[in-house]
Amino acid sequence: MKKVVLGTAGHIDHGKTALIIALTGIDTDRLPEEKARGITIDLGFAHMDIDKDLRVGIIDVPGHERFVKNMLAGATGIDLAMLVIAADDGVMPQTVEHLEILELLGVKHGIIVITKKDLVSKDWLELVKEDVKKLANRTFLRDAPMEVVSSVTGEGIPELRETLKELILGLHEELVQGIFRLPIDRAFTIQGFGCVVTGTVSNGEVRVGDEVEILPSKESARVRGIEVHGEKTDFAHRGQRAALNLSGVKTSEVHRGYQLSVPGYLEPVQMVDCNFHYLSTARRPLANGERIRFHIATSEVMGRTVLLDKEVLKPGENAFVQYRLEGPIAAERGEHYVIRSYSPCRTIGGGEVLRGADTKRLRRFREEVLAPLRLFLKGTDQEIIEQAFLEPTRYLLSNEEISRHLNICPSRVKEVVSGLTKKGILVNIKENSRVFSVHQQRLSDARTEILKRLEEFHKANPMKRGIEDAPLRTKLPKAMPVQLILRVLADLQQEDIIVTSGQKIAMAGHQVKLSESDKKTIKSIEDTFLKDRFTPPPLEKVLPKDPSEKDRFWSVLNLMAEEGTLIEVRPALYFHARAIEELKDRLKSSIQEKGSITVGDFKDLVGASRKYVMPLLEYFDKIHITKRVGDKRVLYSP
Repeated sequence: MKKVVLGTAGHIDHGKTALIIALTGIDTDRLPEEKARGITIDLGFAHMDIDKDLRVGIIDVPGHERFVKNMLAGATGIDLAMLVIAADDGVMPQTVEHLEILELLGVKHGIIVITKKDLVSKDWLELVKEDVKKLANRTFLRDAPMEVVSSVTGEGIPELRETLKELILGLHEELVQGIFRLPIDRAFTIQGFGCVVTGTVSNGEVRVGDEVEILPSKESARVRGIEVHGEKTDFAHRGQRAALNLSGVKTSEVHRGYQLSVPGYLEPVQMVDCNFHYLSTARRPLANGERIRFHIATSEVMGRTVLLDKEVLKPGENAFVQYRLEGPIAAERGEHYVIRSYSPCRTIGGGEVLRGADTKRLRRFREEVLAPLRLFLKGTDQEIIEQAFLEPTRYLLSNEEISRHLNICPSRVKEVVSGLTKKGILVNIKENSRVFSVHQQRLSDARTEILKRLEEFHKANPMKRGIEDAPLRTKLPKAMPVQLILRVLADLQQEDIIVTSGQKIAMAGHQVKLSESDKKTIKSIEDTFLKDRFTPPPLEKVLPKDPSEKDRFWSVLNLMAEEGTLIEVRPALYFHARAIEELKDRLKSSIQEKGSITVGDFKDLVGASRKYVMPLLEYFDKIHITKRVGDKRVLYSP
């Protein structure tokens, strides 16, 4: 069944509610005050069966200028607008304002209905028709059908019903459903059921039993029941008017302007980046920083306008803007909004949200600020997603992160990312069960950066075989993820551009070049440590006397430790590797023979003082040769 929402628009007392009664038999005025005053104050709801496969939800909006805020809440999410104009009045102020609002909200389909035909002459009716055509000619209603009716006599109602049927059957339904969202326009309590909210499902689908998130409060609730047009159902789709019975939340905690969505999909923000069209009917230029009323979905929030590319905005002009709001909202990229002046309250413009997530304060007249906004405005999903991977602080993104960051439907993100991966523009990186993507350019940049740092290290440390992983990471940009570094290192090693040995990473062609003097120093150090195998000399006794040779000495000593010729069992306490191996064998043999060894036993075994014995025992504990049990050591076993 096609899912269509029809919304009325027009000046007060032009017969919108009476027209709906004539079409459906349903009186949408439900408030006692509406009955008493004879005017629509708040939103009203009805439905109409065009045929067995076509049920239309109808939203009746108030026409009085004082209730335009309510009209805006109802106009959100309509598929087809019915602009209602009374024949005896003709075009009036709210006729124009409501039509401007429909344009700003991106409504593309509509019909013009002239009511109260029974109150005017044919000549007068023709004049009204001409005025209406002139008004509509500048809008999406330029080619819309026009019907003339009388809700009192019923004249023209059958023809209107047939025209509506043709229009609705010709509407194209959006195939991509998106993530579930329902802007709330009513919240009330039903005895025995609790909190019930109503609204038009603007995206996706919701089912009984689903967990939903209430925005902007971020409270969770569960859907206990769903009604569409007064009939119980298990689910509601995009484009349907729905009433949802929620558990886990009080009615007092939910208001018009709140929304329901999938938990974790949207984050409340108080800044949104948008394009803005300032209506040509505005009465004066718009200054930077002016206070405004920001209307989106069913909410109204006060805020200020920051003009990003204009000093002052003249009527009829467009601009990139950032709205800094006084309260939180939830918004998606591509969502339409309307701006009304703070005082006097009048519709002055609107546009589309370009960025409703991950927002931050933007600086004016900066190309690096404006370029992404131009892309968000005119770019394709592929261009926008690809650009997200090239943002300065972003390297790896999962499909879920892209969807949240850009407000693009997950199925569409999956399709685009898959296409970019097949073209080699994106590369997949797996971490446990998660899959991330990285742009080939960022992969190339990381590769260049790592090779550069390795070259710099070798140049500064010619006597070192390589650099360990952790120190290398500290030399790279902080935002570069570990997964990306590991992927690049693996690729470089596979291509034989780098080599790894233990924890050391080096360029494949790097070799330590020793001078004859270095070789002599190595031999001298080695001879000294072999001579005094278990009682090695303090380093200060081995250091050369000439201060100019000390740096070179330390480089040689570090090289010997790096290559395993010397072993540092405690800071600044080195033993020759052969001495360590010999002691290891003695120690294991003694424990195997006696079952354990004491410090004293080991001291006799080594033939050295506690100054050397204790560090050696602790070293053997550390490398899992022995394990301390009380005041003895036994052989280590996992």
